[in-house]
Amino acid sequence: MEKTQTPAPDNSELVKLADRMKREPTKENRLFFIQKLLGSSLILPVMVIPEPVNNTIPADATVSFISMKTSTGLNYLTAFTSMEEMNKWNKNPNKLYFIRRYNSIKRLILEESKGYDGFVIDPCGCNIAVKKDFLQGVERIGDPTMIIRPERVETQGNMGLMAVKDPPAPLVEALRDYMKDVSCIRSAYIMQTIRKGDDKATLIIIVDFRSEGRGLKEEFDGIAAAAHTVIKKGESIGLMPAFDKIARESIKGVEPFYKK
Repeated sequence: MEKTQTPAPDNSELVKLADRMKREPTKENRLFFIQKLLGSSLILPVMVIPEPVNNTIPADATVSFISMKTSTGLNYLTAFTSMEEMNKWNKNPNKLYFIRRYNSIKRLILEESKGYDGFVIDPCGCNIAVKKDFLQGVERIGDPTMIIRPERVETQGNMGLMAVKDPPAPLVEALRDYMKDVSCIRSAYIMQTIRKGDDKATLIIIVDFRSEGRGLKEEFDGIAAAAHTVIKKGESIGLMPAFDKIARESIKGVEPFYKK
């Protein structure tokens, strides 16, 4: 079994989100971090006995992952976001490691025989502990990325966009709180539509952007994440930019719920 030379993952965005979450532990920042973590690959240092010869691991070799004990006796699998972070822990240039995606790490933690209480990310850096009960919670609710993915509004076959007289106060508050820190959002409206085949209205958030910004998908991802911290399980929202022809016509004469 040869030692695989897999390129180190780029987790710079995950590290930024971890730092932001530690500085500002809001629901939104925690959700952004979780969303990024679920799609990440991390570096797991390992011990191999007997040691590989000429980059080849013997077929009968024993591979053990490295773990760390906390002061309270918890046993955490050790994971790193980059080679630089792993070198802070151990500068040995010949150390062995695997690169594993989040789902593989989750399976390791949840396997009772391993005895892990979770895993720790960059113990010499951001030092984020992901506990076993968090992983079990994610396992129960399925894939959270499905929850925070914004929906595409199907304009064909619906009954048009109408203003909402009394939009849900928690949703308005959560969106206002998020949007006040996003410079590229000029104003926003809460509308509703009844899609073809539905008898219940779906809320639509129409956003008027300035020219600058991270890109439409990234901005909508953030808005959707903020909205889903307060809307009920099973409910959905739609997102549209104000420059869309249907959206532009529908908001004429409508008061925005948010405006800079």
